[in-house]
Order: sequence, then C-alpha cells, then structure tokens
Amino acid sequence: MTFRSDADSTASAIILADSYVEVRNFRRAEEVLRAALANNPHDAALLNELARTQHLSGDHHAAERTVRDALSRTPEDAYPMRIYASVLDALGRQGEGLSWARRAVEAAPLDSMTHFEYARLLVSAGDAEAALPVATEALRLAPDDADTHDLMGTVLGMVGRLAESTSEHEMALQLEPGHAQALHNIAVNRVHSRKLFSAVVGFRQAAQLDPHLGDKVRANIAATVRTWLCWTTLAAWLALWILFRVERTGATSRVGRIVAAVGCVVLLVMFGRLARSLPRHLWPVVLRQPGYRSPRIYLGLGVLVVGVLGAFALGAPVNQFILAATLLLAVVVSWVAPRLDKEWLDGVRSDIQ
Repeated sequence: MTFRSDADSTASAIILADSYVEVRNFRRAEEVLRAALANNPHDAALLNELARTQHLSGDHHAAERTVRDALSRTPEDAYPMRIYASVLDALGRQGEGLSWARRAVEAAPLDSMTHFEYARLLVSAGDAEAALPVATEALRLAPDDADTHDLMGTVLGMVGRLAESTSEHEMALQLEPGHAQALHNIAVNRVHSRKLFSAVVGFRQAAQLDPHLGDKVRANIAATVRTWLCWTTLAAWLALWILFRVERTGATSRVGRIVAAVGCVVLLVMFGRLARSLPRHLWPVVLRQPGYRSPRIYLGLGVLVVGVLGAFALGAPVNQFILAATLLLAVVVSWVAPRLDKEWLDGVRSDIQ
C-alpha cells in the first residue's frame, strides 16, 4: 500500500480548491480545504488558501481570522501578508492594509505580486503618484503578466496619461485576449476621451466576457449615457436660445421654422446615435440604475424640446412665452439634474469606475 505524505495531500487539496475558485465555486473550494485541514490543522499553506478563498467569496471577517492564524505560524512569509493586506482593505481598514502590503514588499522585494498588491491598494486609496513607481517595479519583475499591465494602465489613467494607459490595457489584452477587466478599463479611457459610443460598446463586451462585472458595467453605462444626454440637453438649450433670439429680432417666420427644423434634426440625430449604441433591453436597466435620476429627466426634457421645435418647424402657433418657458426649463434641468445623482450627494467627482 502506498501512503501519501502530508505535503502531497496539501498540494493536491490546494490544486483542487484552486480549480473550484477558478469557476467561482467558493463553497466547494472551502470544503476541500477544510477537509485537508482536518488532517493537518496547522498547515500554513492550507490556511493561506482558505483565507484567500474566504476573501474572494466576500467573507472578509472569516478570512481575517484565518490569515491571522496563518501569520502566527509563518510570520515572515510575504504571501499571508499580501492576503491580510487585501482583506484589511476590503474591511475598510485601508491604512492597516497599506502597512501590511508594504511589509510584504519588504519581506519579498523580488516577488512581483507583493509590488502588484501594494500598488493595487495605493490605487484603491487614490494615491496614483505613489502607486506609479510600485506598479513600474511590479511590471519590471513580471513583464508578461496581463494583470500587471492592466494595473499599470489604471495607474497611468489616474495621472492623466490616457494614451499610455490605453496602451497598457491593450497589452494586457494581447497577453490574455479574454481579459475582461482590461477591456472594461479601455472603455473607461474612452469615456474620459469623450468617445462615448465606443465606450458603451466596450463596457458591453467586458460584461459578456465576465458577467461578474455586471454591476460595475451597468453603473458605468448609466454614467456614460447620462453624459451624452447632458450634451443633448445643452444642444437643446442652444437650439431654443437661437430660435428665441431669431423670434426676438422679428425675422420672418420662414427663418424661424428653418432654425427650429435644424435644431430638431440635430437633437433627433443625437438621440438616434444613442439609441443605436444601446440595445433596447438595456434602456430600462440604465433608466432605473440606483443613484441615477438625471437620465430620465434629460430624456423627458429632450422629448419636450423636440416637440416644441418640431411644432414650430411645421408652422404650429408657438409663441415667445412657450419658447422662453422651455428655454428656462432646459437651463434649470442642466443645473439641477446632475445634482440629483448619487455621486453629487456623496461628493464624488467621477462615477466612472
């Protein structure tokens, strides 16, 4: 009879658990690791993997207890330090997390993952300037790692170097064609570059590759649509103002109808482009996105303005009072609508994640 050593059983359990984690079956992965720990309760490697699994499943408090147990057995090991840093960050203890991430770098300065995790937590803390040299070192140590290129792209984007940022995300996609997060981050850069329609396409492709990005993608599509609707509102404001000025100067009704027709066509083209970029089934999701009231308000105003301009262009009696009232409404909506959204209430500058 052949007996397996503890090392063999530990390695087998970790490999099997990892295979379950890959398909996000965290419950089964934890069962495998706990069964292995029942035979070897003090194995630090098993404790590390259990903590990682608990952390990835969202059970951060359990992960903290487990990784502290692992650290008590291997206090100089950088791997549990990295896990602990990430867990603390997830628990909202950002300062402690950064401290442990820094300790992991000091314990294993040639391990690219320690630099990666430290840079990731610095990004999470919003300190892109500090993250840049750390991410650069991670990339030097692991030049062929897709996640590291993607992280570098995020850091570069945060410091305003969008072209370099997009290049890094594209490199991540070359190394790993199914890298959904990199595709998502390219879409974020497109938003910041005002390429809104291609951004929406990128967000949708990212969600198709990784359905677990769904919440983030839905929020970002809603934010992108809101930006386009805001521009549409400004176009409506401009069209109404020009028409109002034309009417005030006493120009012929034919001139006014031409101005109204042009404004109406411009708005319809803008709405049409948006409608083509977003499938019909996504509109209810966007309009009901928690924390975003302005898209519904912008759409309502757009329909009203198109109606007023269309009626004027067709020769219907639209007096200056109606024009002035609609113009005032457009101005008020331009100021009020975005302030109804969650990011204004929370004091956040940008909601593109």
